[in-house]
Amino acid sequence: MNLEGAADLPKRAIVLSRVITGVVSLVPTGAFLFVALRRIGYPYELEWLEGGAVEIVRRVASGHSIYVQPSLHYVPYPYTPLYFWVCGILSHVIGVGFLPLRLVSLLSSLGCCAMLVAIVRRETGDVVAGVLASGLFMVTFAVSGAWLDIGRVDSFALCLLLMSLYVGRRVESVRGGLILGLLMFLAFMAKQSDLVAGAPVLIFLLFVRRRSGVAALLTVSGLVVGSTLVLDARTHGWYGYYVFTELTHQGVVSSVWSTFFTQDLWHVPWVIGLAIVGVALNVRHPDCSWPRASLFWPVATSGLLLSAFVSRLHSGGGEDVLIPAYAGLAILGAMGYAAIIRGAQVQLPAGLVARRSWKPAVVAAGLALIAATQIAALHYSPGKYVPTASDEAAGRSFIDLVRRTPGPVIVSNHPYYDTLAGKASWAQGEAVHDVLRAGPSAARSDLEASINAFLMERAPTTIFSDDPDYALGSYSDAYFRLTSTRVFACARCFYPVTDIKRRPAYRFVRR
Repeated sequence: MNLEGAADLPKRAIVLSRVITGVVSLVPTGAFLFVALRRIGYPYELEWLEGGAVEIVRRVASGHSIYVQPSLHYVPYPYTPLYFWVCGILSHVIGVGFLPLRLVSLLSSLGCCAMLVAIVRRETGDVVAGVLASGLFMVTFAVSGAWLDIGRVDSFALCLLLMSLYVGRRVESVRGGLILGLLMFLAFMAKQSDLVAGAPVLIFLLFVRRRSGVAALLTVSGLVVGSTLVLDARTHGWYGYYVFTELTHQGVVSSVWSTFFTQDLWHVPWVIGLAIVGVALNVRHPDCSWPRASLFWPVATSGLLLSAFVSRLHSGGGEDVLIPAYAGLAILGAMGYAAIIRGAQVQLPAGLVARRSWKPAVVAAGLALIAATQIAALHYSPGKYVPTASDEAAGRSFIDLVRRTPGPVIVSNHPYYDTLAGKASWAQGEAVHDVLRAGPSAARSDLEASINAFLMERAPTTIFSDDPDYALGSYSDAYFRLTSTRVFACARCFYPVTDIKRRPAYRFVRR
């Protein structure tokens, strides 16, 4: 082999390694799309709280307020309203149900992937690194609860947050600060914890780009305060209670101080390693791959991690709250990949064949192996998250049972099933529990009064509960008894494929 051909071998090896990295990075997105498209039309809950979100959107589509006095008939989830407003608008086009919520979440998830690619590509000039960022994020689908495409607020809120960070990275003028502040406000209006995620960036900009930082901070602060005052006035104070007061008066899970680092983040050790090495290389060589203001993304990622940690610390924080943390680590990990690749480049005299010329190829191959190892470690079976034909058949039978049951029927944790059966809808059980566990308040007093009034009624009522011990809770034990009626003929069907496995399998009637 001549010298020119030998010199081309390392270059070909680099190209091959990078192609492998890109292809491997696309696999998680393919698996996600397989799951999302297979279950987007499933007519029942993919997650046990999803039906309650549909009921909120149904109220929006009907022109009713989300935030009202709590009662056994309706209690909202403690979220800001933008996701429900958007889904309510879409419901006017495609109808009320699970589809508009899941469609918004699916498009938002793909939007998150697009933003990750755009962020990393713009910072590094490396398309493969951008694709890697998307893959490292999407491979956490299962360990973050498999929520990315369901009818919940998380994907929509993250997409808006990533858009704001993308803009914030290059913002320099007052006008840019105003746009950044508006985007962060919209992210807050999708999920209030996004304000925690964006706070470190706002503080950072106050030091490095004062004019735009001040404009952004004043904009987001003014819009948050102004919207709170307006919505509080329009809802007679209920907006402020659900969005702020209720959450801050619930408990914390002290074990999260350790498990967040030893369990939650430990799902992505290779990503964290790439991120640390990449940041170190950038500090040592400021002009290597990122601009001198490269601290922006470590700061932004710290905000995403902080948001996840605070939400996880809250007693209601499930695996879904980790989604922003994994997105931030995917950004830094992919940027670390690009920094290592560039740092390994060695300029040699033309035509010189030396052992050192293989260094970039070896590094590229090693990074491809790391990416493949991390993605393989988080591999999951897509079919596990797709409901079966027996699940759908059991759902049809259950809705028919509710429809044929005389009198009022409460499906305690799944209110949209009442709606599907043509019955009056009731409050979602976890939303009720959230108010009751938030401590003494006017909301709790109102809700308890509504529950007591219902319990004292003598009208025949049937309750389908997830719990064999209680119809609605311990307070209902003296008023309802469990029947021997078998609700489901199958032992394992009709459980949600995501999050907690709960189904309304126990039938209670008044004593």
